[in-house]
Amino acid sequence: MAFVSIGQKYGFVSAGDVFRKRLADAHAETQKVRDKLNKAEAEKLETARALYRDGVPLETLVLRFNLTKDQIIA
Repeated sequence: MAFVSIGQKYGFVSAGDVFRKRLADAHAETQKVRDKLNKAEAEKLETARALYRDGVPLETLVLRFNLTKDQIIA
């Protein structure tokens, strides 16, 4: 059975309901930021790999993209 707060049971918004809503909103916002960062990291890695395939020296890519040699080569 799902959790039912006092406010939900009696039809009003309790302080706990407001707190849980704010917490859920903050979590959703944090997840959006993480998704954007993960996408940016993936694009950075793909760019480094493409440059490596095009002949750019590995040492240059490691310094420029702040990645390890194993990440670029893999």
